[in-house]
Amino acid sequence: MSSVTLRDGEKLHVTCVGKGRPVVLLHGFGSRGAHWLHNVLPYTRKFRFYLPDLRGFGHSHGANLDGLDVFATYANDLEDVLNHFELDQVVLGGISTGAYSCLTYNQLYGFSRVSKYLNIEHGPDSSHGEGQFNGIFREQQAELFAVFQDLLSLAQHHGPIAYWELPAEHRIQFRDTVARVLGRALHKGFARQVVLLASRLAEPLLTRHFMPVEKWQTYLNVMQAFMNGRDTRTALTNIKVPTTLMIGRQSRFFSVETQLEIAQYVPHAEIVIFEQAGHAVMVDQPIAFQREFGRFLFKA
Repeated sequence: MSSVTLRDGEKLHVTCVGKGRPVVLLHGFGSRGAHWLHNVLPYTRKFRFYLPDLRGFGHSHGANLDGLDVFATYANDLEDVLNHFELDQVVLGGISTGAYSCLTYNQLYGFSRVSKYLNIEHGPDSSHGEGQFNGIFREQQAELFAVFQDLLSLAQHHGPIAYWELPAEHRIQFRDTVARVLGRALHKGFARQVVLLASRLAEPLLTRHFMPVEKWQTYLNVMQAFMNGRDTRTALTNIKVPTTLMIGRQSRFFSVETQLEIAQYVPHAEIVIFEQAGHAVMVDQPIAFQREFGRFLFKA
């Protein structure tokens, strides 16, 4: 484990494991770098994996996001990680929030330091185009964004109050919204119900070990960044490295068509569709994902 000092003085926690060709993987919303470990451990004799906890999550929960362009900040942090470890020609990959961060990194820095790229479950923009449903949450975007906006208004109203000091109804509203977003990532209804039930019955345990809430407002910063959107399309044409798009056919975050739009700008991209998976492809189809992940790593 390493702590990387970023350009603004904040600290980023990075889990490092293995030896060999460098691979940097960025996690999704509500996750942390260590959640990649079961995927990467079989390959640690050939690759060295760098698994950052993005600001606001895991051991980087305390790093500041207030008033910042979230995805530009994540892209800058990625560049700082590459500089800290003196990495070039890295294998880069991300899922969801992590993938959007990688697309933003390409937009701001290009992929000159990247040897190949894995994009899991994200389209070129989180916002809908005019008259379209090609952003995050598909047809339910307006409904969920309205819920996010309510939470943002509540956070502004309460100010810098501790999570457990929030009025119970507002804390439950925040908790259930996060659980709803995480549950949408799963294809099977039973799994979604487990997420919601766990959030209600084991909230103190989960907030202590899984999703820290000392700076609970930081999750809202990320939600607002998705609401603001960032169109990465024009920079996609600059991606010349081998690229793989992994897509869950049943995703309730992005449609297959939306994610395939990336291939219009990166026509050499390989497309892998998991037929029985939602947004969390490695959870819904773990064996199939592991097979395709290994194939991506070893592909020339």
